[in-house]
Amino acid sequence: MLRTLLILLLLYASQLCAGQLSFSNLNGEIHVSWRQGQEVHQATYRLEKDTLPPLLIFSPERFRRDVLQALLQQSAAKWPDVQFRTLGSGELQMLARTPTRAKEARDWIEQTRPAIEQEWLTRYYFQYFTTPDGQQAIKQDHVRIALESRPALATLAEQLKQNGGSDEEARRKTVEAVLDFVQDIPYARLDNNGIRGGRGFLSPRQVLSENRGDCDSKVTLMAAILGQLYPELGQVMVFIPDHALLGVALPPGVDDKKLEWEGKTYLLMEPTGPAELPLGKLDRTSAVMVDSKQLQAQPVEPTATNSMATK
Repeated sequence: MLRTLLILLLLYASQLCAGQLSFSNLNGEIHVSWRQGQEVHQATYRLEKDTLPPLLIFSPERFRRDVLQALLQQSAAKWPDVQFRTLGSGELQMLARTPTRAKEARDWIEQTRPAIEQEWLTRYYFQYFTTPDGQQAIKQDHVRIALESRPALATLAEQLKQNGGSDEEARRKTVEAVLDFVQDIPYARLDNNGIRGGRGFLSPRQVLSENRGDCDSKVTLMAAILGQLYPELGQVMVFIPDHALLGVALPPGVDDKKLEWEGKTYLLMEPTGPAELPLGKLDRTSAVMVDSKQLQAQPVEPTATNSMATK
């Protein structure tokens, strides 16, 4: 029994990042301690009620099937005199009295499909986007998830808030404290070879309760915490190939990495960890991608939840 306990303790300790000293989640009460510089910090909190529904693993097969089913239902009402058959490819075949009528139904299908697809994506917190290398893809709606996760993080956010000096100095100290806290959450790769079988994303609540997350999961968590504390603080999520960063509208230093986007300047950071890079400093690969503009940026604000821009 003692040997088993020691093995479990060793396995648990191996999951902790260098800065995180302890973690426990007992019946929803989370306790965590971590080291920031020479200081040890602690937080004990419960997550508030979450309005965010459980998030799906994106399945291209389910996406096509659900869209096709919605098209069939609407088609039956719109075109009662046209027969719709599903082909093996998942497309629809129209049979009508005349070729003209079949073409009208086909044109209607093509015009209607984008709206049905968008409704499905919105319902399940996904969105279309263009990757930094110009490919069309579908990703989590990270901004919307961050915005809707804010209230659930209120208790934790208040414990991470810093005081002292001017409002701007206190805000910067708070951003640094949140950055250190999020970096110290153990990193977990969430792809097909990882711990969640292809999910690729954990919501802010899941990152905190499970004490693990990857780059975009941690970026979303940090954006949500900062947004809860400072809703007026400009933020931008930055997506580079296979990675994600966060920027905040704070004055950068001379040597700090920054991003100019849509007339605003954002100070960049690496919430992912486990490397505890300070505010304004990026990993070498990240810095190269930002300097060469191989990125997508998405401001953390309601108007940005259904679109992504490239510059």
